[in-house]
Amino acid sequence: MEILTIYIICHNRPDYARQAILSVIAQTSNEYTLKVSDNSSTDEVERMMREEFPAIHYIRRVPMLAPLVHFNYCIEEARSDFFCLFHDDDLLSPDFVATMNACLHAYPMAIAYACNAVIENRGKQESRTSFRSFRELELITSARDLAARYFSRSQSGIAPFPSYVYNRRMVANQRLPVNSGKYADVAWLLNLAQAGLIVWLNKPLMTYRIHGGNDSNIESMRDRLRFLAYLKENRVILGPKILKDYRCSFIYKRIERTRAAPSSRRLRIALSFIKRYRWSRWIRLDCYTALAVRALIKCVAE
Repeated sequence: MEILTIYIICHNRPDYARQAILSVIAQTSNEYTLKVSDNSSTDEVERMMREEFPAIHYIRRVPMLAPLVHFNYCIEEARSDFFCLFHDDDLLSPDFVATMNACLHAYPMAIAYACNAVIENRGKQESRTSFRSFRELELITSARDLAARYFSRSQSGIAPFPSYVYNRRMVANQRLPVNSGKYADVAWLLNLAQAGLIVWLNKPLMTYRIHGGNDSNIESMRDRLRFLAYLKENRVILGPKILKDYRCSFIYKRIERTRAAPSSRRLRIALSFIKRYRWSRWIRLDCYTALAVRALIKCVAE
């Protein structure tokens, strides 16, 4: 039985995909299997694979699938104990597999594992990493804890989605919710956090690349409202504070920034909510605690 399968999820980006593949081939450990899953609308990636990487397991999705359906196909096909759904525009560090495999053996009953990342923004490496922590490992024991790391007003960053390795047995029949829009990956991770432990490694083991072609650059209010509905459905598990934080930062602040007409009912509701939210936030002890921790982490890191 294979221990770890790395899927590189491709879509119309042969130059980026080539670099991602080479970063996997350059691993210091050979305890993995690489599969390239091509969901492109053109033949460019297929030609590149045939000419440059004929020995690598290549899968062409014909007809082309919806992006979330593509992810779920890879999950369905995974047969190894653990699998990773890596993106074609990011890069793995040479010790990703060796370090991750050590973590898998140390926490065999966790449902998912992720790592920190170096941020490359339009070709330039940023000084920050994807998240900050005092510890070598962050153990996330609940969906509420994970949600706070994404949406709390004083959070210290997140592990990037492409870095995640999943425990196939623990994941079982769970899949990405295909009707959840842009936040489907977050909903998927929150669902997993309800079922088991998530481990984040503080060491940066990948490069997360921000560029003009990122899918995450495209977003709509409809996607945000869809995710708001998810948070409402799970408010008992996630807690009311997360719901308020998300509403303020991802819904009402965006309405405020649209500069709608002063008489607009939507704008009046947004401004009223933001005003009440700010007062309630500053009387929350957890707000000051999180701000202090974040400031201390930043100071130590620098």
